[in-house]
Amino acid sequence: MVMVNASAGKESVMRAIDDSSPKYAAVLRVLQIWKQLPESDVSRMLSKYYLVTDDFREMEDQGLLTMAFVGDEYVITPTLLGRIWLEQYETETQAKESQDGVQ
Repeated sequence: MVMVNASAGKESVMRAIDDSSPKYAAVLRVLQIWKQLPESDVSRMLSKYYLVTDDFREMEDQGLLTMAFVGDEYVITPTLLGRIWLEQYETETQAKESQDGVQ
């Protein structure tokens, strides 16, 4: 997306950043507590994120969780990489928050 500043006659470039990290962290936190859950339960618990199957597939592609089709829906289970990712994410988030609090 390019925006033109009419008063200065200059172009400024704006880009949208889609950071899924908070959504991934929320899913992994729920799975950390429950170990495994059906997709619909995770989506219901985290309704503010509007999770769809593709979100879980994306996480599976990154190795953060596994999806197994059981009955009529997917059962989602965190992987070791997912647990490590969540630990690192929370450490970085806490460090950033404490750094922002100091300034």
